[in-house]
Amino acid sequence: MSAANKPVFTRAPSGVVVAKPVALRLMQQERDELYEIARKENRSMSAQARIFFLKGLELYQSQQSA
Repeated sequence: MSAANKPVFTRAPSGVVVAKPVALRLMQQERDELYEIARKENRSMSAQARIFFLKGLELYQSQQSA
């Protein structure tokens, strides 16, 4: 299969800006916990962190509008 015919695989959902990552600094215990959860969910650590961010953002926005 030539490079032009290779399927493009990405873990990021369509529309996610992959060229501009956001760094997230965690304590070692937090990182270990993220790693274990991501492993159990069969996700990358960044995909799992994005899910946690989205849940936290949802909670934040609901509290701001209350």
